[in-house]
Amino acid sequence: MDTFLIYIVSLFAATSGLFYVFAFIVATFLLISGLDDLAVDLYYWYNNIFRHSRFTQHQRLSEQLLHDTPQKPIALFIPLWKEQDVAEQMLSRACETIDYHNYEIFVGIYTNDTETTAKVMAAARKYHQIHPVFTLHEGPSTKAQNLNDIHQGMIEWENVTGMRYDIIVLHDAEDLIHPLSLKCFNYFIPDYDMVQLPVYPLETGHTKVVHWTYADEFAENHTKDLMARQAFSGFTPSAGVGTAYNRWLIEFAGTSFARHMFRRQSLTEDYDIALRLALAEAKLLYLYRPFGVNIATWAYFPQTFSTAVRQRTRWLIGICIQSWKTYGWAGKGRFKFTLYRDRKALLSNIINALAYVLLTYVLLYELVEWGLRDYGRLEPIIRTGTPLWYIVLADTILMLWRFLHRFITVSRVYGRVAGMLSIPRLPVGNMINFSATVRALTKVTLTSHTNKPIAWEKTAHTFPVAENIPSV
Repeated sequence: MDTFLIYIVSLFAATSGLFYVFAFIVATFLLISGLDDLAVDLYYWYNNIFRHSRFTQHQRLSEQLLHDTPQKPIALFIPLWKEQDVAEQMLSRACETIDYHNYEIFVGIYTNDTETTAKVMAAARKYHQIHPVFTLHEGPSTKAQNLNDIHQGMIEWENVTGMRYDIIVLHDAEDLIHPLSLKCFNYFIPDYDMVQLPVYPLETGHTKVVHWTYADEFAENHTKDLMARQAFSGFTPSAGVGTAYNRWLIEFAGTSFARHMFRRQSLTEDYDIALRLALAEAKLLYLYRPFGVNIATWAYFPQTFSTAVRQRTRWLIGICIQSWKTYGWAGKGRFKFTLYRDRKALLSNIINALAYVLLTYVLLYELVEWGLRDYGRLEPIIRTGTPLWYIVLADTILMLWRFLHRFITVSRVYGRVAGMLSIPRLPVGNMINFSATVRALTKVTLTSHTNKPIAWEKTAHTFPVAENIPSV
């Protein structure tokens, strides 16, 4: 037994030098990443405190303006693949609750998805606003291709009816559409070319930790980060749902990709089109509580680790890898900083996971040093007053700052209990992001050798029962 304990001490002594270098690299990256997060936070608070009237100008508009603005024709695009469980419910609720009369819903369906088709046809028989559009290819294609096919279906409908839609709105099959959202888009377009409303995961039981990691991240992003981002660079990304476009401008932007409005091979066509519009200096707008009303899109998000990894894999490939390959580092300094903030996830997700490995090693090291002193001496890995000690101290302060902001932003949307619970959920979100990053890099590497497009990976959706629908 003594020999084994001596071996354990010797093992830690032999690896401490390597782990010191490892700790220095990880801690330094965490410091750099934490400082640019801090810069965004400080920029947000500066604007919120010292430029409050300008920062919140759209929140102070009279709600009556929503109802007094003449209604422009709006087309809703809803792409579907294997959504038979939610399609009819979602479409029915939309038609029954949307407070707008000058709109039509164009639903993209595949000929080889008979169950979803049947549900959409059933809804179309009940509501005249719903128009099924069969895609030109069997599914699953990419979501972008589905949306392009919907766009062609809308044009065919216009040619038959003489109608011309001024605004295009994107939604998904699981969305709860706010009744006033179309009136909101109607008011701001065409003064703005793209308008994005907040998106929030629906509240659910706190045991569903994976789903809550989405709620935590979306709450911070959509009540703080996007507001700072818009004021700083003007590049507001589309969330893919609750997004409206000036129809005429988005069609013009589409001509740069062989007249396909959405780039067909993009896995995040929403981010791609917003980036194209921003590079063309279009006016993009993110709206948090416009007119003093909590106008937002709500939905259930993945509730298991594997489904969350699959979805975030798609996001990482589209936002970080495909956009980098397609557009490089275009734009001015502020724009480049925004792109860096988006793309650093490829590295930060890995470094965050390595930090847990490092923390585990340090804890074990200290435990061995404290409990097995009689079997050998271990020198401290982090000595007080050394550069690494100061870096770790700064990282710790930044981590506590991050905890505070996660608590504040989650509490805004879901209350203080959820805000407190968001802190212990952070490691779960980090592990999901790490797994998704590894999967994304692996997937891109494998497909690069075959030249095959990456298909639309299906995420199973759930539509909320009536009692779970938030008050709007």
